[in-house]
Amino acid sequence: MRAALPAVLLAAVLAAHALPLAAETLTVDPARSHAEFGVRVLWFGKIVGRLDDLQGTLDLDRRGGVATVDVHVATAAVRMDDRRYADWARGPDFFDAARHPQIRFVSQPFPLDRPQQGGALEGILTLRGISRPVRFELLPQPCLAATLDLAAAATVRPPADASSAPAAAATAAAGVPAGAATAAPAQTTSLAAAATAAAGSTLAPPCRALARGSIERSRFGMTAHRFIVADRVELGLVLSLRPAS
Repeated sequence: MRAALPAVLLAAVLAAHALPLAAETLTVDPARSHAEFGVRVLWFGKIVGRLDDLQGTLDLDRRGGVATVDVHVATAAVRMDDRRYADWARGPDFFDAARHPQIRFVSQPFPLDRPQQGGALEGILTLRGISRPVRFELLPQPCLAATLDLAAAATVRPPADASSAPAAAATAAAGVPAGAATAAPAQTTSLAAAATAAAGSTLAPPCRALARGSIERSRFGMTAHRFIVADRVELGLVLSLRPAS
């Protein structure tokens, strides 16, 4: 029996390492996130607005060391200081919300530390039904490191059924009572649950991902008033992130 013990323990260790890592996903908190835009208009200077109905996800691949973001915003959710400007921005000359109710941005994979360190965020922007490559610039946000670490604590854990069988086999071979083998998995689960419960308060503002960029509106079919409204439109993303439920 003693000779078989090391082999059983080795099998348990190998089985634990063979378990796949749980997928890590952060969701965008729509209550604390929005998109921004600004464009220069002749005689009026730059007018600015925001789009409040923004949702999406940030998917983390720790094995590959990269992440991707996928966000979409409702074009009808325009908010500006002047109601007339907001109606114009929703209308056919600009976002054309009636025919194109959503703007979407899907990024290319980027390094996991980029949200903290800052840098390029490239991907495909779909606006007015036209998809084109764009480039945003992520502003450095060192506090996002805690957000990513909390996501790992909440999601990277082995399934209970897969981990308990090797542990039980090793415990039985060693002559340890079966009840003692349940302590470690229970503790792992409770730590993950605690991390998830803490997310609501720990991931609140002021720490949010910030991205800035610009597009040429004519490349997305926004060609009205070309001599009055500038072709360059500034865009921004303000994203508050939390672990997925």
